[in-house]
Amino acid sequence: MNNSEPVSDLIVDANWLADNLLDSSIRIIDTRVGFEPRPPGPSNFFQMKDEFLKSHIPGSTYLHMVDDLSDPEGLFAFAMPHQSKVWELLSLAGINNQQTIILYGNSVTSSTHRCWWVLKNAGVQDVRLLDINFEKWTHLDMPVESGETRFPVSNFIGGPEEHWTATKQDVIDSLDNPTVTLVNSLSAEQFAGQGQHYGRPGRIPGSISVPASELIDFSSGKFREWEAISSIFELAGADKQDKLITYCGGGIAASTTFFALHVLGFSNLSLYDGSLLEWGEDPDLPLELD
Repeated sequence: MNNSEPVSDLIVDANWLADNLLDSSIRIIDTRVGFEPRPPGPSNFFQMKDEFLKSHIPGSTYLHMVDDLSDPEGLFAFAMPHQSKVWELLSLAGINNQQTIILYGNSVTSSTHRCWWVLKNAGVQDVRLLDINFEKWTHLDMPVESGETRFPVSNFIGGPEEHWTATKQDVIDSLDNPTVTLVNSLSAEQFAGQGQHYGRPGRIPGSISVPASELIDFSSGKFREWEAISSIFELAGADKQDKLITYCGGGIAASTTFFALHVLGFSNLSLYDGSLLEWGEDPDLPLELD
């Protein structure tokens, strides 16, 4: 990279990226998706490859959160794919594990955070988020291009997996463990058991509420000021001494909450991949309502 450095190890500034578009040690991935809620089941996150071909940040590759970065044969919707599938995708895109990968998306911000979480779990060393979404990028009159840039196929070899995934059994075991805190990333309305649900309304007992929507400015894709986000977690009851498990409806919004906790230095973190889509299917598992 050139002498300019990103503003964070995990988030890069738009001006920095614009100045480094020709740097071969950087690769950019477009994760834009369309969104359609389909209660009481999984929402539809549909492809935007056609829009990508019309206009994107120069040099970008397109990957879709569901079609590319989830397991179609998983036990629940959006299940994390096997590490080898991720390595194969990145190899075909001409990406290697010595490069810095920058992710950006659109107003469906949590899907980009989910892609970050999946890539890190697969052993991708350096994955960062652009601090704004594509709508804001174009509003700032930053460079764009059309078509698709092809790169020579690489041989992507990942590092160790992060082991950031909690299973249903992990969550069951946590119910009577005071050192584990479950963080519900859905809206306050959904936390109370109202509005859209995922088979059965309610929350996993003992959960605290930190809606992902409170952490993000969806018009720009930016996180709120980190001091304010830290206060949100503190007021909700998140404790750095505890093990924290984030969850939501299908593990998407929970990725935003997970990312924010990671930035803030919470180290004992995992994400319940099946979330309420899996939990709600088992009538023997408890859910609380207000």
